[in-house]
Amino acid sequence: MVGILQGSGSQLFGTVPNQTNILLDNIRANVADRFQEEKKAIDDTAASSVKAIDAQNERLITVKAQINNAKIAVENGHDSIKTIRDTIFALRTTVAIAGEKGEDPKFRSEEFDTKVNSINDEANSGGPAFNLVGNINRTDFSPNQIEYRSDLGVGQTTLTGTHAGSDYRIKASDGTFWIPELGTDTITQRSELQGIVGKTTLSDGTVIDKVASTRNAMKLVSYDEKTHDITFQVTFDPNVPPETVTGKLERDGIGLMPAWFYNNLQTSADRKRAFDAIEKADVELTSREAVLSAASTQVKKDDKKIDEALNDLTKDQTKVYTDQLNKTQELQIKAQQQIQAMQTNLENLSSQQQNYLQAFAGFVKSPFLQFSIRA
Repeated sequence: MVGILQGSGSQLFGTVPNQTNILLDNIRANVADRFQEEKKAIDDTAASSVKAIDAQNERLITVKAQINNAKIAVENGHDSIKTIRDTIFALRTTVAIAGEKGEDPKFRSEEFDTKVNSINDEANSGGPAFNLVGNINRTDFSPNQIEYRSDLGVGQTTLTGTHAGSDYRIKASDGTFWIPELGTDTITQRSELQGIVGKTTLSDGTVIDKVASTRNAMKLVSYDEKTHDITFQVTFDPNVPPETVTGKLERDGIGLMPAWFYNNLQTSADRKRAFDAIEKADVELTSREAVLSAASTQVKKDDKKIDEALNDLTKDQTKVYTDQLNKTQELQIKAQQQIQAMQTNLENLSSQQQNYLQAFAGFVKSPFLQFSIRA
């Protein structure tokens, strides 16, 4: 479409078999030059607009990628909750079997702890940047958060997660804290949260850290569900009487405790407490799932907004190309009209000149227009 004015004038408009050819060729060349200049201005304007649109499109794609990561975090959270719910269901079976005749409650209590550990492993399986069901701040039990840009300005969305796992600590009456090392089945006494580890002396005089196994060194003495007052015993040396600790139990997440808290499922009363805790954990898990649903709604809203912006950019780019095409066509038509008009004028002028020559031919004596005057 553009190229028809790029060749010689004779190629575009043909030739006129008279003395105006040279002048008309010059006119064609001048019009073609102006056409190329104006066409270049149109193309440059379009290219500049497309470049700006492409740059904005790249920025939107970056935002879209962050939103997609948040979407994946929500989906992973739902998958983790499903896995945890299946594990909670399996815990019921473990507790029930522990009460059957001929079963070994100690073995089942260890199975119970393994399943509780797997719940925490699942809740914390995603890194902090992609986890909405775990990776809590263990100092204040605050949930993990995921932040992402939601537009090309300063817009930013913060998704506050929840805790689908189970964590706890005991603040002792002496001001120290007993903090479990999740996944290792141990508990450590510290001077304060994140403080120094306490020390104790064994019967042989050896000084060791106050780190005990929650599977065989912890025993619940009493617990008040309303006040959260707790008393337990911890053994560091079988040759030394256990240390009795009183304090307040602080829990987070779905509330499940290790098997020691349920007296290792030894009696029907212990197993009932475990069953009650499992039922409560299932209810808590449903509320945690609601947090994810709210996060999912927010992510979908942000995702839709970015998709609409991307679609608008596509429309803008199409309009730029359409305008470029229309302006080029208009410019081409204008150039053709100018040449045709000049050609018509030149042909009219040539015809007039011929008429004048024929009209005064009898008076012309020479090519230098010298006239003969009669008396």
